[in-house]
Amino acid sequence: VQGHCSSAGNVGKGYIMKYKRIMLLSHEMTYTGAPNSLLNVASVLKKHGHSVSVFTLTEGVFSMEFEKKGFRVKKIDESSFDYSSVSAYDLIVANTVFCGSFAVKAQSAAPVLLYIREALDLPDIISECGLDGECISRAENIICVSEYAEEFIRKNYRVKNLSVVHNFLNKPVLYSPRKNISKDGRVHFLAAGTVEKRKGIDVALNALELLPEDIKRRAVLHIAGKKPEWSRSYWEQLEFDRPEVIYHGEITDKREMFRLYDSVNCVIVPSLDESCSLAALEGAMHGRALILSENVGAKYIAWHSGFIVKTGSARSLAEAMSFMIKESPELEYMGERSYKNFLETSTAGIYYRNFIKAAAGIKR
Repeated sequence: VQGHCSSAGNVGKGYIMKYKRIMLLSHEMTYTGAPNSLLNVASVLKKHGHSVSVFTLTEGVFSMEFEKKGFRVKKIDESSFDYSSVSAYDLIVANTVFCGSFAVKAQSAAPVLLYIREALDLPDIISECGLDGECISRAENIICVSEYAEEFIRKNYRVKNLSVVHNFLNKPVLYSPRKNISKDGRVHFLAAGTVEKRKGIDVALNALELLPEDIKRRAVLHIAGKKPEWSRSYWEQLEFDRPEVIYHGEITDKREMFRLYDSVNCVIVPSLDESCSLAALEGAMHGRALILSENVGAKYIAWHSGFIVKTGSARSLAEAMSFMIKESPELEYMGERSYKNFLETSTAGIYYRNFIKAAAGIKR
């Protein structure tokens, strides 16, 4: 990973001038991973001197987060949009497969990167949402967020030019994580994300039940995330009302989320499919130990700082959780290693170099 990240080399002013005017397109403006990641991209591009314009296919409350950072969000109506107008930009970034149709139509007028943030769920998303599945094969240039996603895309779609650019987080200036130690004799685990089947929250709850009673008494499982109406049939069956489970609901305040990460010892991502995982990156930035399933693209950040467990296996997850509890003094080292992994793979500077490298390889 270190070699991959450093291979982009130094970024000169020539790249800034080549891509001076950049258009970012989001499919929606919600408090979810993809728009939040796009906001991070907008911020790092602006910081490096690019002129960034932000557009969305669907309006939403997350627009105000862009506005706080100085970006005015404009809505696009695909049916009436003048695609020749994108020639005013040096680079177009179409965020997620939901913007795939736009990317294909726009690429005749300007360089376009289709930013695919999905992985195994791509076929289901395309089918269920009535998207143009051929956009992946017709897109001239695609970037994805992990080797895990790249492998699936190459195997299932005819792609022309595909690059991997790992996700990143904007680390607060002078921030360093607190020591990862158990303060109350218990180990606090956190599963953060939308409460839906793909996120594997049921696997985490089942793993908790599999812990021996003397171990379970020393475990607390925190769950933070929205319960969307469309996944009601899933989360209604989950039992959150237990002494060892704390459900925090959806947290939109970043400071509150920061405090939650600082208060736990281990971030678990038991997803059935996760092209990257912002929760894993956030856990690493906060110096927490990690437990990720095999189907999580951010596995590279868990090296020497946690466990990779079998996808969908509550028993495999329970074994990893049990180790964290029985060997709790190891949490401090795991946390330190997590933070080091973050600094080596997932900072804004590393991301910018890799993004520009991918953009420099655009084929037209």
